[in-house]
This record gives sequence, structure tokens and C-alpha cells, in this order.
Amino acid sequence: MIKNFKLILILNININYASADSDIMSEEEAAALLNLNPNERVVLNANRVSYNDITGTASAQGKAVLTYKGSKIEAERIDYDANTQKVEAMPLPGDVVKLSSQGRTVTGDHLDYDLNTQEGVLQGARTKLAAGENGGTLFVYGGKIEVMPWENAVEQGLVHGDPTSPNDFIAQWRDVTLTTCELDHPHYRLVSKKISFIPGKSVIAKKPRLYLGKTYIFTSPFDYVVSLKKSAMKYSLVPHIHHSSKEGFGGGITGSLGWDTGTLSFGLAAARKTGLEWMLEVEQELSREFTLMVGVDYSWDEVWNERVWRPRAALTWSKNGWTSRLRWTHDEYIEDQKDSKTKYKGRLDRKPELTVRTPWFKTSPYSWLNLTAIYGAYSEEIYGASISSTTRYGLELHSYFEKELWPRIIFFSDTTGVAWFYDRHHTDQEMLRGFTGLKYNIGRIELATAYEKRRIWGESAMLWDQFKKQQRIHQKIKFPLFMLKDGEIYFAFRGSYDLDEHMIDKAIYSLQWVVDCMTWDLHYINDRAKDGDNKIGLTMSIHAFPNTPASFGDNNEKDPFDRPQDLPKDK
Repeated sequence: MIKNFKLILILNININYASADSDIMSEEEAAALLNLNPNERVVLNANRVSYNDITGTASAQGKAVLTYKGSKIEAERIDYDANTQKVEAMPLPGDVVKLSSQGRTVTGDHLDYDLNTQEGVLQGARTKLAAGENGGTLFVYGGKIEVMPWENAVEQGLVHGDPTSPNDFIAQWRDVTLTTCELDHPHYRLVSKKISFIPGKSVIAKKPRLYLGKTYIFTSPFDYVVSLKKSAMKYSLVPHIHHSSKEGFGGGITGSLGWDTGTLSFGLAAARKTGLEWMLEVEQELSREFTLMVGVDYSWDEVWNERVWRPRAALTWSKNGWTSRLRWTHDEYIEDQKDSKTKYKGRLDRKPELTVRTPWFKTSPYSWLNLTAIYGAYSEEIYGASISSTTRYGLELHSYFEKELWPRIIFFSDTTGVAWFYDRHHTDQEMLRGFTGLKYNIGRIELATAYEKRRIWGESAMLWDQFKKQQRIHQKIKFPLFMLKDGEIYFAFRGSYDLDEHMIDKAIYSLQWVVDCMTWDLHYINDRAKDGDNKIGLTMSIHAFPNTPASFGDNNEKDPFDRPQDLPKDK
């Protein structure tokens, strides 16, 4: 009889009910009998449900749904054993089984699940995860998946952290594919014998094989990490080649080792004029809000014509859009084009620098605003001079406005204002930069035009952060050249004209192969400003993660017409 069960099975029947010598109880009566709260009930709904109290088994068919302790299983058929608390779920051909927990869902072809331990094996598993600031989707499918609560994974040593965490479960996939392409035959994919998935945090593919289309490229000896929380990728062993007028021809590799709460990133490069360079960086989550980063570069310094050790560290706190960072660097290389005729190159020590940044606040239906406060102590060194022990504090304001005037014509304005104060010579500096224009289309031709003006008041006590006034016109054009069987080839140009110096200070030309989930960009940068460095390179950008391209050369410079990276998606 039902009173012998440790847990309670409640059968909500829509069509018929069959049992062996059992009485029918309401949910409330059954719960009262065993003194259970609603979260401890096993609830099984279906078009047809049969239950045998001699064997303690139930079978539900036709849109079957089982819920227990915040977990939900959906399938065409669900078999349940009340004695062992085991569940087997099967879909119709071409359909899927759904397992949901803590507001997250995975799907597959067949599920065996234990309600007591909340562990299970899902065959042919697949899921979709929100990834990237542009609303991208990460698809994971194939093989089988082992699902378990966070505390069980901690006890088994699969992850490290607080075993009492109430909102997480993890999954271990085997023989699976990972991609952001929606097609049945994705343009790129990672195939791994094992993938660890911590919902809402990260996906770690163990030593994956990389395919472009059906072509095998290489097998990484390291892990491939996608940080979902930070909307970014940590690439696993990416080769790169490049050529620039200053460094000459060169190449190298970058990569990362990942675990559930952090990554070890590394890079090794060499060029004809600069020799061997390398970097290491460890990023470790200390808690849900705090992250520690420690790194070091051994890189070429153009000014002193030598390779220099550059250690750095940062402690970051982030919650609900608020961010605070304490950063320390030594001999950080700074290169900044102040204007078309002035370029700064030097070394900087931050010892340390504290930054506090607010979330984006919506100030109107079409505009946003955020604020950043900074306090730091600095010393800098340029060739032949040094400035030490300077304290700077101040506030930065960033606002963005965007409104569609009529179809395919968007007016925008990106405004930044700063006020810096220094402890030397009673100096202060204020800057206001406006970048205003239109994004528009003529047929399939994409265009954008903007006017940039930077106003300066006062003067910095240092050189690395000294602003220069500037006035430029920016133009962008992109149009298709021809269609391919898979994707399309575009030509793109972006450049700026210095109104004060009456010269084109930068021009960027590129050929782009664009498919649904990624873009290959072969570009040439003609930098006509003083000491400009002409470059050629090839980059591959995943559309879900546009700000972390896999680079086969120097990354194409940030497009000034892009919306701010972390601006909320809703307009």
C-alpha cells in the first residue's frame, strides 16, 4: 500500500487509471498521510497512466511529465519505480526527452535518472546555451551525458567549490560536438571525447579535435574553454602568423588550460626583428563575485629595443553589473596615437590602481549612461626621461544614444567625458569626446559616417594619459562581391580623415568570407599617422564572441561604429 513508500507518487490522470487493489487519494490526502511538503512529492502527469502497487511501478504515456524537487522530466513515455526511485524516459522517433533543473534544460534520445541522487545518464544529449553579448547560441550535442547536482560533483572530486551551493548542477559529456553554427553541417566544430559543463558558467572541452567543415585541422593537447558568464572564449592552441612593417614576418601559438573555476592562458611568438616572446596568465575564481588574475609577459620593447619582463596582477569583484578592480602592473608597455602627428611609447607602473564601474543605466528609451571612478598611483618611463610617484584620481562618464530614424537608417552618438586630478603641480585635465553619425544602407551596401571631435581643458602631470585635441571624419562601407555555395564574400573599407592635419591618417581594407556563425577576415591596415605600423593579417571571428577572435595575425582594430561591448541588448 502507499503508506509503505518512503516518497509519495501522485498520479494525475487525464484519460484512464489502472491499478492493482489500490485506493485513490488526492494529493493533499496523500501528502498529509506521509507528512510531506509539496517539494517532496513525485508528480506524474500524462494522457494515460497505469500503476501497479504490488510492483511499485508506474508507466505514463502521451505527453508525460514527471516533477520532483525542482527537477522536471518530459517525454512521450516515462516508466517510474517507486521502490528504487529510478526513472526511464523515452521519446517518439524524431522527438526528444527533456530534463530541466534549476531553470536549465538538456535534451536527448533516452534518459535513465535516479530521483534520490538526482543523477542520470542521457543518451544522444544536446542542449543550447546563451553565449556571447550579441545573443549567440552555443550548441552541444551527441554522445551521452552524465548529470548530477553540484554537491555530488564536489564530493566526487569532479569540481572544486562549496558543496552547499544551491543553484548549480554539472554535466559530463562523452563523444560530443560543440559549435555556435545552427546548420546540420556546421562550418566549424570541436569534437571531444569529454566535455565538462557547468551551466551558466563555462563549458570545457577536453583536448578537442578542431574541424572546419568536414576538414580535420588539428587536435589540441590542451583544453578549450568557453566562459559563458563573461561572454568570451579562451582558445585552445591557436597558431598565428603575421607581418608588420616594424616586426617583420613572425608567428606563434596561443592557448589555455581550463578547469571549473579558472584558466591558465599562455602564448609563444617569434618575429624576425623582435625575437622570442612569451606570456603566462592564471585567472582563478575565489568566489561567485571575486576573481584573481596573475600574469607575466616577456616581450619586446620597441623604444629600448630589448625584451622586458612585465608582471601584472588584478583582483576583480563583479555583481549585478557593478564592477570593481584593483590592478597592479610593472613595466607595462603603453603605445598610444595621441593625434596624427604625435605618438606616445613608454613603460608604466600601476602601483596599484583601483577602478569602480557602475552598470549601464537607461536614461531614456534610446540612451544609456555609466560612470567609472578611478584612483591610482603611477610611475612612467620614456626614452631619456622618467616621471615617478604621481597620484591620479577622477571620474569617467560614458553615454550612448541610438535611434532608428526610419527603416535602415540609425542615428547614434557615443560620448565620453573624463576629469582627472593629480597630486603634482596642482594639475588637472578634462576631456570631452563626441562620436556622432549615421549607420545606413543603400540596397545591400552597408555604410556608416561619423564626425569625431575631442576637446581638452588643462593638462596631465604625466605623458601617458595626456589627451590631445582631435577632429576627424570616419567612413565605413561594406558590400557583397559574390555568392559562394556556402556563405558570401564581401569587400570592406574603413578609414578616417584628420580635419586638422588635412590627411587620411588610417585606412583598413579587407576581404571577408561570411557564413551564418563565423567570419574570416583578410585585412591590410595602412597606418599613415606618425610612426604608423602597416600590417597584414587573417582573423577568424565567431559571431557569438566577436570580441575574442581567433587570430592568425594582428587582430583588426576595433570598429569605432560598434555599440559599446557590454551595452544591454534591449533598446
